[in-house]
Amino acid sequence: MARYREKDETDLIWNRIRRQLTRDLDTEIQNRREEVLNILLSTAWEDYTKAIATGDLKEVESRYTGFAKQVVDDALPVKDLLGGDVENS
Repeated sequence: MARYREKDETDLIWNRIRRQLTRDLDTEIQNRREEVLNILLSTAWEDYTKAIATGDLKEVESRYTGFAKQVVDDALPVKDLLGGDVENS
């Protein structure tokens, strides 16, 4: 049976730091996501409606396939975060 381990002051401080960083990052990501989707979805909708008229739906679909992953990879690089390589820590 697992037992509760009393946390000392350093554990409590770390938990506050961790929690604050997590919340701040989540909020920034949500704000930026809304901004990006506002532009991206408006543009994609215009492309889609034009493609219906021209019959180029497959071309529009392929243009956006993998697009979001590339945006995230470019915007949130894991390497060199805070001057270090997180993957090899």
